[in-house]
Amino acid sequence: FFEWCATMENVLDLVVPVCLVAAGVVVYWAYTDKNKPHASVKVATKSTEDEQDMSKPLLKILYGTQTGTAEAFSRTLQTEGKDVGFRTEMVDLLDYDTSDLCNEDAVIFVVATYGEGEPVDAARDFFEWFEQQTEETCDLSNVNYSVFGLGDTQYKYFCQNGKDTDRLMSACGANQIHVLGKGDADQSLEDDFDTWKAELWPLLAKKYNLEYTYHDTFDVDRSTKLVVDEGATSSKPFDPYPFSKWNEINAKNPVWATVTCNRELLKDASERSTRHVEISIEGLGLSYEAGDHLGVLACNQDDLVEQYMSVVSDASDAPFELLPLKGSQTNMLPAKCTLRQALKYYIDLTYPAKKSVLKGFSQCAQDPKEKEYFENLLRNNDQAKADFKKLTEKLRNTFGWLRKFGSTKVPMDLFVELMPKLQPRFYSIASDSKRQPNHIHICVAVEEGGVCTPFLRNVQVGDKVPVFVRRSNFHPPRAPVTPQIMIGPGTGIAPLVGFLQRRLALQAKGDALGPCLFFFGCRKEQEDFIYQDLLEQCEATGVITSLKVAFSRDTDKKVYVQHLLAECGEQVWGLLKDGASVYVCGDARRMAKDVEETLKQIIQTHGGEALQTGKAAEDYLVMLEKRDRYLKDVWSSSVF
Repeated sequence: FFEWCATMENVLDLVVPVCLVAAGVVVYWAYTDKNKPHASVKVATKSTEDEQDMSKPLLKILYGTQTGTAEAFSRTLQTEGKDVGFRTEMVDLLDYDTSDLCNEDAVIFVVATYGEGEPVDAARDFFEWFEQQTEETCDLSNVNYSVFGLGDTQYKYFCQNGKDTDRLMSACGANQIHVLGKGDADQSLEDDFDTWKAELWPLLAKKYNLEYTYHDTFDVDRSTKLVVDEGATSSKPFDPYPFSKWNEINAKNPVWATVTCNRELLKDASERSTRHVEISIEGLGLSYEAGDHLGVLACNQDDLVEQYMSVVSDASDAPFELLPLKGSQTNMLPAKCTLRQALKYYIDLTYPAKKSVLKGFSQCAQDPKEKEYFENLLRNNDQAKADFKKLTEKLRNTFGWLRKFGSTKVPMDLFVELMPKLQPRFYSIASDSKRQPNHIHICVAVEEGGVCTPFLRNVQVGDKVPVFVRRSNFHPPRAPVTPQIMIGPGTGIAPLVGFLQRRLALQAKGDALGPCLFFFGCRKEQEDFIYQDLLEQCEATGVITSLKVAFSRDTDKKVYVQHLLAECGEQVWGLLKDGASVYVCGDARRMAKDVEETLKQIIQTHGGEALQTGKAAEDYLVMLEKRDRYLKDVWSSSVF
């Protein structure tokens, strides 16, 4: 600096930069005053890691989440871990440096399972790495761990990623502190989690010689701050998902695609609605094939947004950023936004109320008696669990709870931090790029009270929606001559429509097609026989060899796809012997299980002496799965 001053030829050359610096200081003061962290009512909080006692043992909490529940559970563990006497740190598996695992002291994994035993998107890379490790390449003999898995017993591979994590940690020599926890979304994830962690803490405390007595905690482990820009003005329209063409298209960087068709599929839509939606991807850099999933980032309805605006104590229209308390000061939301915009695009307002969220909000109750009642409902005992379940069914979402406990004044910063973030919804793609290279089709059964299906029902031709493609393992066989057995009742037909489009494209090229046995089911032929014209066209042209349709409400006796499958048992077995691939898509709760039981019966009945036992039939299906000849794209209504 002094050398620079010495070279100045006159005083003006020195005065100008000094003036500029002074002006900069004034601007900075103005900026920091305008962009100061949002003031909040006081809620009991835990310290950040930077303020934690470094002499305490470090407990690392690693989570893999699809809907945000595993992250919420991890936040609870982070808070309670500090009560036990640990330093705590929670890390998304998407951001975790795998080279750190060998050097950890205590680790808790909280991992969700997607679909038929697949890792959630954020944990996919971690599991691909971990599966390649051995005790020689990744010695974990000094690592203490426990795992809590989130799943749904309606799926065959319940909590598979939790089981896989436990298996892999053990295989690399890690020391299990507490048994694998399994949360069932079909019953009560939060109750399962509360029971598991109540047993975890005494074991960890004993291992690390920490004095601890379990108790319910209502502290909030704050990890973010709201920085409000009171004087911001902009003439630009708000873009909730600013797309970067330099980054991969995914959930964090979706692309805006134009709706080109949105039509009703039901012949009688007086009580229900099922939509066929087509989206143009021309020039967007998206690719797909039949069987992949389209991720859609929907937004909440305006009336619901206004309801929530009324229960946030200091709601304002000033734009803000959500910043971490430590580390890179990067906005944790896709864009700077107002509270109203955050409620519309970023926060899940319809999700069932989470205990971990309500515990934080209960501390904002102004009425002492109401606060005590609120807290008692959230405690970890049988009576509280029963009362909470009953009230949740009545109040449905967080707004219902905040309206019931009217003295609860939740400040904006706490609300934005604790509420679950709006996650993409996934739909099986009902088209194939060989026939529709510039469009993606989806089939959507509208669920009132949801987020995405009402959103998709209401979008108009010409509207743009933020989307991305998620690859799946549910694809047609590579060889067109491979026999196929397709089973997809209701909207489960969606990916199979894509498979038929693939076969139509191959037929148009002159390729030989293998036989195709197709099973579809619905209530009534004149009500919900969706894609009837396509199915009948495919049968007439030989794309489908044999079409079987079950109408469950058109006869006195209910007939479902599994009944027609059983009637075709000999034909099904003949195709299996010839190398057929079986595809099942739709409801995981009943249909997929009933179809699998029917397949076992067919194998036992027609497979010969060696396959006459239930165990042998089960093993045969497992063999088909391992060879990618028995594939399922099924779903449950539960969310986790």
